[in-house]
Amino acid sequence: MSTAKIAAVNFETSGDKIANRTKMIDFITQAAEQNCDLIVFPEESLTGIGEKGFAVVSPEDKKSIHDNSELVPEGESTQIFMELARKHDMYICWGMGERDPERDYACHNASVLVGPEGFVGKYHKTHLVLTENFYHFPGTEFPVFDTRLGRIGLYICYDMCFPEVARILANKGAEMLISITGWPNITGTDDASGHIEYMTFQKARAAENMVPIVCATLSGQYLEGHSMILGATAGKVIACAGYDEEMIVAELDAQQEVSFARTMSMGAADLLKNRKPNLYGNLVDANPYNPYYNVDPHQVD
Repeated sequence: MSTAKIAAVNFETSGDKIANRTKMIDFITQAAEQNCDLIVFPEESLTGIGEKGFAVVSPEDKKSIHDNSELVPEGESTQIFMELARKHDMYICWGMGERDPERDYACHNASVLVGPEGFVGKYHKTHLVLTENFYHFPGTEFPVFDTRLGRIGLYICYDMCFPEVARILANKGAEMLISITGWPNITGTDDASGHIEYMTFQKARAAENMVPIVCATLSGQYLEGHSMILGATAGKVIACAGYDEEMIVAELDAQQEVSFARTMSMGAADLLKNRKPNLYGNLVDANPYNPYYNVDPHQVD
């Protein structure tokens, strides 16, 4: 793996899937003209987040998200993006509602990755927040994918608040993490709590795992924007967008970033090597703060 040119897109989505896809194809064309190796779009950029977003439960939004969802990889949109990835010799990652092939009524919040070789893989958001539990079924796995750019792990938005997610991906050998996000910022200012939380969580995940992260974030009313490309050392910001819809491009050698962070930074300390997993059993113990999700599913009637 060598230096790659990476694009991350602030994207303003809508409930019109065809319009979203057309706009995404335009950004892909722009990225290809700049010889990008990877372009990343935000959470549910293809299929939309509904008129009310995730703040208020809306049956109409649930129907819109369900109707816009598609199968992966056999769905029309994934096939279109696979062909574009082959044509432009690049990787494309985006967010969408994915229809469950065995349960037509079920929908997942998915991150999909395709490349010159075709379909690479997908990830289902595991941590659902606010009304997402009304719209989606959670995922249960944290896959890492081998690509020409290195080993890539995926996570989505609220997953960033749980250090275990990025840590599992790093432990599985991920050399680059892709975070697709739809983070809120009610006031649209850099001193707002939403902005501070988003920046803090993402930079912390990069720093504590000594791995670069590509973050693509929804923009528009009440949304954070600020798509970023973060380095592996202290989560340094290599490139960052503003609030409005735009595409940022930067060069990144993910393997070199990881190597430097784990051999030269923090006095040559390697945060993954120095872990002591045998001492962390309490992390998976049942506790009063999370009683439901700590129940053994095999013991539930």
